[in-house]
Amino acid sequence: MKAYAKSLSLPCFSWGPEQLMGELDRKSWYMVATDSGTLLKELARLGAGADPRGAGLETWDLLMNMIGRGELAEEYSGEFDDLMLKEWARKNLLSTAAGGGAGDKVREPKGLIATPDMLKKDPVTELISRVSSVSRGGDVVKEGTLVRASPVDRSPFLLDGQELHKSLVLVIADDPHVTIGAILNRPSANGLEIQITEKESGNSKKLSLPLRFGGQYAVKGKEPLLWLHCKPDLRRTGIGSPFGDKKNGIWKCTAEDVFTAVGQGLASPEEFLVVSGVSLWTKADGPAGMLGEVEEGSFEVVPDSQIEAVWNALSKQEVLEKTNLVKNLALSEKAWAAGAAKKGGRTSNGKKEMPITGLGENYDEEDDSIVFKSDVKVSKLSDDALRSWVATFLLSAPSLGQ
Repeated sequence: MKAYAKSLSLPCFSWGPEQLMGELDRKSWYMVATDSGTLLKELARLGAGADPRGAGLETWDLLMNMIGRGELAEEYSGEFDDLMLKEWARKNLLSTAAGGGAGDKVREPKGLIATPDMLKKDPVTELISRVSSVSRGGDVVKEGTLVRASPVDRSPFLLDGQELHKSLVLVIADDPHVTIGAILNRPSANGLEIQITEKESGNSKKLSLPLRFGGQYAVKGKEPLLWLHCKPDLRRTGIGSPFGDKKNGIWKCTAEDVFTAVGQGLASPEEFLVVSGVSLWTKADGPAGMLGEVEEGSFEVVPDSQIEAVWNALSKQEVLEKTNLVKNLALSEKAWAAGAAKKGGRTSNGKKEMPITGLGENYDEEDDSIVFKSDVKVSKLSDDALRSWVATFLLSAPSLGQ
């Protein structure tokens, strides 16, 4: 969501040759016949006492009416883009004292961002080959740990990194520089076709397994895809190997392992997951990485006792299509929910948010779980943002690297 989706612009941005004219032709902008001084005075008058959470939308609507575009403004008012813009304003324009995020010191790099210098020094391929499951004393995050995104109402991934909202991430490597993880519950529209020979009949058949989006970074090497299983019988027979010392958790294997296990009747193809790409959490500013994300409340560790239930839901997901988008998302959330730690008979709710209070005169004090001046729950908006991301990047995007 861009901050200028419903913005007003004076000639202070820069465009390339003919770029602005093209955007005007596409109705991305509308021309307003006024001088900048008059417009600034009007904006100052309208903005006096305005609530930052409103993101200036009322002013924008008023000016759209002034240029005869009121019906168009009303048609799209209050929809997904407006709600996301209000949440952007809450985070970036509302002070921390008032319950927003403006003024927060952002830890860089945050989330999936990795600096080019770091990648030059420690390429992903080198990291995966040399990293071991080193932990620092009482750390709970190491190679083989499964984590799930925070269940708080206002998702930490509402505005950035929507693919991580209600995600399940398997930590596949961790060292002093970076944590490398693979998202497990994001099947794409790309199916990986494999040919299986049935043990009893000897007949061959082709199957298509969902190729899962593990993150925005490609892992180069002899085995570009990450194959996984979580079957006790396969672990006992030595099919694959554990991540670190997590011998009863999720195991990594190869395509040859899959063909061997299926060919011998030890497992069905659906009992394996195949993932393309990885995600990175750097430790440039200290011992952060995924451990830092857990400590901040953006993720929580999935107990070993819940991994089987998580896997059962994951294994039911299919190659993504328009017809099964809702079903796949529901199974994704079911797997995520299955990973919740049980505390006193109830699942954990994660870190609670402080309600917005004490904003002062001219500010509304209202339910913080609702998007400002709407009837939409922030939790629903987070789900809608994830669905939009999946539809845009996994359903309609080009094929993942194989």
